[in-house]
Amino acid sequence: MMNWILLLMGLVVAVVVALMLGGLMAPKQRRVVRGIRLPIRPDEAWPVVRQVDGPPRWCASLPNMRVVQEQEAVQLVLDVLDDDNVVTGQWQLAVLPLSESGLIPQGEEQTAVASLVVLAEQSVLGNPVMRMVRSVDRGAGRVDSFLEAVAQQFGVNERATDVSETIGRLVSASRSSAD
Repeated sequence: MMNWILLLMGLVVAVVVALMLGGLMAPKQRRVVRGIRLPIRPDEAWPVVRQVDGPPRWCASLPNMRVVQEQEAVQLVLDVLDDDNVVTGQWQLAVLPLSESGLIPQGEEQTAVASLVVLAEQSVLGNPVMRMVRSVDRGAGRVDSFLEAVAQQFGVNERATDVSETIGRLVSASRSSAD
């Protein structure tokens, strides 16, 4: 009986050590960029997205947040706070106009027929065990939950997707046109 108890304790210690070592190797910072397409114009989507600084009734799972910067009807930057109001990350929300053929580059005069709501989350985790757990869970949990809850406010049943490449191409194109 004593051997089984020692074996079980050794197994628990081995798992904790593995989590610690794995977490020490995992990056402290993580960036997730997700988006969801809505069949409505950006000016219609913005009021719903803008409710994020106080947890809206329709998405109560949001962490505490504080607005840092706002560009009316286009972009919102928020600090993500823990229970002690310490900043643990940042959200950048943007509502981008879409035409029939895709994203409308900034400054172009086209009529938007839809919106791409983009949420980029930058977070920092110091605890190695939590970093290991986060690195195993490649999902974007609360980011996807928020975007899908926004879509449901408009009766849209879409899934959030990774839009980091699309946004990267858009930023590159706007920089090269500015040159």
